[in-house]
Amino acid sequence: MLKPLILLLTLITTTSLAQPLAGTDDLGRTLPLNDAVGNPKPNRQVGIFYFLWHDTAPARHWDLHEIVSKHPEVLEDFDHPEWGGDPKSGSVGMYYWGQPIYGYYKADDYWVHLRSMQLLTDAGVDFVVIDATNRLTYGKQADVLMQAMDAVRAQGKNPPKIVFYTNTQSGETMQEAYDIFYKNNAPYRHPECWYQLDGKPLIIGISKEAGGKDFQQFFTFRESQWPTEGQKKNGWPWISFTRPQKVHYNLQGEPEIINVSVAQHPNPTAGMGGSAFYGNKDNWGRSYRQGTMGNPETDMLKGYNIQEQWDYAIQQNTPFIYITGWNEWIAGKFETHDKNPEHSWFCDQASPEYSRDIEPTLTAGLKDHYYMQMVANIRRYKGIESNPSPGQAKTIRQLDDWKDVALTYRDYTGDTRERNHPGAQTEPAMMYVNKTGRNDFDILKVARDGKHLYFYAQTAAGISPNTDNKWMRLYLDTDRKPSTGWKGYDYRVVSGSTLQEYRGNQWRDAGKVTHQVQGNRMMISIPRSSLKNLNTPLNLEFKWSDNMQADDEPLDWYVNGDAAPGGRFNFLMIE
Repeated sequence: MLKPLILLLTLITTTSLAQPLAGTDDLGRTLPLNDAVGNPKPNRQVGIFYFLWHDTAPARHWDLHEIVSKHPEVLEDFDHPEWGGDPKSGSVGMYYWGQPIYGYYKADDYWVHLRSMQLLTDAGVDFVVIDATNRLTYGKQADVLMQAMDAVRAQGKNPPKIVFYTNTQSGETMQEAYDIFYKNNAPYRHPECWYQLDGKPLIIGISKEAGGKDFQQFFTFRESQWPTEGQKKNGWPWISFTRPQKVHYNLQGEPEIINVSVAQHPNPTAGMGGSAFYGNKDNWGRSYRQGTMGNPETDMLKGYNIQEQWDYAIQQNTPFIYITGWNEWIAGKFETHDKNPEHSWFCDQASPEYSRDIEPTLTAGLKDHYYMQMVANIRRYKGIESNPSPGQAKTIRQLDDWKDVALTYRDYTGDTRERNHPGAQTEPAMMYVNKTGRNDFDILKVARDGKHLYFYAQTAAGISPNTDNKWMRLYLDTDRKPSTGWKGYDYRVVSGSTLQEYRGNQWRDAGKVTHQVQGNRMMISIPRSSLKNLNTPLNLEFKWSDNMQADDEPLDWYVNGDAAPGGRFNFLMIE
């Protein structure tokens, strides 16, 4: 279902080609393609910080942004009842700074991890770095994550692999990771999920604490590198508190890795919460750039902070870029470090501005802007394949005629399965249920002749009956101008037979088209004469959608039914 970006689709042809996806976010930023970023570059790898600590949220109230927006008085009353939870419990709970697009999920929710792996695969991320810095290794949660990786890999894709980042009691944590994930007969052993460096699985920690351990020869080690300590040889930084950020070197003295992060807290004593809530000016939010704080009201959505770092990082030509981060979300509330005991301390996350998650969110209009920005920058760093030729023109009269159309687009399968999993909320308890998946797109094709355009969709199982206008829609951006139509889409086909044009801020019927359905195959034939703004030669984007729930919201394509490609992404057909 979801597939945002750089989706390197494998093409079923006599040669293995890649089909990069097009896309434009709500800020009007269009993804670069091969003509802008060039061919794939060797020796370029991207990792991203990934978190598995989502478990139990405070009772009654758990969204920090909502709490503070509705009840700002809590900031001056540490035990205020609107904090939720039990104010007598000591440290008061692990809040979500905002709402992830998939809800306040727990880290053992396969449905969520599968979508994350699809999104990161499409973005070109090579490995996820699990935060095990606080001694926990999250065995069951990591197992579910690796099951999702395995599912994506089984479809011929190249999902991210896994690395563990340890720090506190590093030797013990690395031992536990080895025992439950890596050694023979480990309970959560997924060898194809291990990210390897220099021929061995990579682990990050304090290597001297591995001395004499049974895993010492098993791993390639890189040192945990904190932003507040001196630069280490072989150090891999999860964040940088300097501008520009530091390049880190391996034992051979070669530049190896640099970090980019959404926001930073170079004053950890104040923490992100000190800047979000109590006027501290030392930390750098999403809007920070060129040494100034920026204006979150106008700048927060645009990602100026991390873009400044991306621009510098790409210039350094290091073989690795480490992104912080994907899905941290948790803002732990603790006793203050200032002189007012009624204040609360939030270290790493606090508010939409002072947070560092890239995963799409429903809070403060951030949407999927940071995800799309990340995809664009990974393309700038790594390059991307060029678009393949669509081949010779061909008239399609029946479904069997598609056998001779070689150029094939692939979607993820298995993502229409139901979601039925508890969320992190405890009072009231929340069960996340999603049964909107029905037609699971698999293979897509396009063909054309002088009079018609033809579109083909093949699903993993038989196509459901045509019972509503959400069924097997086809969206077309015929002029490839994101400023025209609805989110760039000039036309769509609903119910297989009605062509609609977006005019006057609404979809209007524009004629009839023909379609055929047989088993798990469907095709639509559209007269060229019905499409007013076709480019010549053809240069268009298209997308299939089934059972969309919010008709005017592209974020729905991340969550409901199925879309091919997922999220805001489109397939390209360029003559």
